[in-house]
Parts: sequence; structure tokens; C-alpha cells
Amino acid sequence: MKKAFAKTTLGLASAAFFAAIGTQAVSADAYVVQQGDSFFGIASARGMDPYELAAKNGKSIFDTINPGDILEVDGAAQTYDPYNSTVYNAVSNADAVSDTEDVVLNTPTDFGNSYPIGQCTWGVKEMAPWASNWWGNANTWAVNASSQGYATGSVPTVGSIAVWDGGDYGHVAYVTDVQSDGTIQVLEANYNRQKQINNYRGYFNPDEFLGNVTYIYPN
Repeated sequence: MKKAFAKTTLGLASAAFFAAIGTQAVSADAYVVQQGDSFFGIASARGMDPYELAAKNGKSIFDTINPGDILEVDGAAQTYDPYNSTVYNAVSNADAVSDTEDVVLNTPTDFGNSYPIGQCTWGVKEMAPWASNWWGNANTWAVNASSQGYATGSVPTVGSIAVWDGGDYGHVAYVTDVQSDGTIQVLEANYNRQKQINNYRGYFNPDEFLGNVTYIYPN
């Protein structure tokens, strides 16, 4: 009898717990994190600033979110507009990309983002979840992506990944705009020691930065 009672109590408690989760999940001001989500992806879809979204949930932009987590997404939020962010002058040498870690020494995973937080590879993976955790250092991304069946080329397109092969480890960035004169805008991390993802350069000529540039296109 005691066992039956305990089992019934546990069942009621579980039902109440999942009912509460269900209520949060369908609430207009809550979002259930899905596989491959990031603060940047969620915020972009809702017109929010990703840094504000993280803070709203008691986290920083560097914290991990996992499938099943419930985030608060309501409230007044600033529109995240990468095109009007602070603009820096482009620098045409490897000093613009500093203290890049050798990500080959880190253990890749088949889920989430296993690149070192704050590095350019981590930044692009946050913006483009379709990028693989197994592409290694930035300067090997194009060849590794090509071997996995991704198209690569020399023409920038919005949503593609720019890969520069100069310096010890290269550099990658996520292309957000392309002009007819060939200049582009990107979102990137680890540009001029800046570890957050942002538009640091405005429009710039991608052929005048850190060696040769190749683009990886999403499938």
C-alpha cells in the first residue's frame, strides 16, 4: 500500500511539473530552445538584441543554452541592426586578428558550438549553425567544408562564410551584406581583440585583408 501511494504521489508531481513546463512553452513571452539555436539566431528572429536577450535570462552571451531550455523573450528590446554598429577601419595584416587559439587542440562535438568562446570560429558557428564543429582552424575551413560537400567560391553572398587564409590560423566571418563594388559587411568575433560578435568594420574590401579569401555557401 505504501509503495502504491508513493508511486501515485510521484506520478502527480511529475504531471504537475510537465504541466508547468507546458504552460511556459506555449506562453507568448517564452521560447523553448531547439537544437542548433543560439542567442543570436533567436534574437534575430524576434528583432531583439542578442546581448539583451541573454541578460534578460540571467546569462551572458558567452553562456551555453541547451535544447529544452526556456528563455524569456518578451519586453521592449532594441532592434539588433548590425549595419549600424560601430565601424572600425579595416587593417590589412595579421595583427588585426590576435591571440587566436589553435582550435585543432580542442575536442570537437557533433552538437552545439565547441569552438573556443570569443574566437572567430566560435563567432561564425553562432551565426551559422550549419557550419561544422570539425572544420578546425579558420584557415582550413574552406577545404574541410568542400570535402563535406559544401560549395565554395570567390564570390561573396549574404549568408556565406568568408574564410581568409593569412596569418598562423586565418580568420572567418559571416557575410551580412554585399555591394555591387565588391565591398562587404560581416559579423565576426576576435577582430582587433574584440571577443564579442559584432559588425566592427562597416563596408570593406575583403580582398585587402589577411591573405586570400574564399566563401563557403550554405547547402
